[in-house]
Amino acid sequence: MKYMTGEEVQVGDQVLIENGKTKGVVHSVIETPAQMQEWGVDEFGVLIESAPFGLVFWPSSEVDDPVVFKAG
Repeated sequence: MKYMTGEEVQVGDQVLIENGKTKGVVHSVIETPAQMQEWGVDEFGVLIESAPFGLVFWPSSEVDDPVVFKAG
């Protein structure tokens, strides 16, 4: 799975969600049907740990508010 900018999504990446307003860290990358079943989701995406929310699932189909890689 890749960010909109082309970088590969990896566990531990620092990211921004909610149109860049909220910081988070990639907890898991869900890329297989087995992972979808394990996490109880119905599409590919990422699980993000974010202080205000805890663990959040962000589907890869979300194009209006994508997960943004926070470099450095």
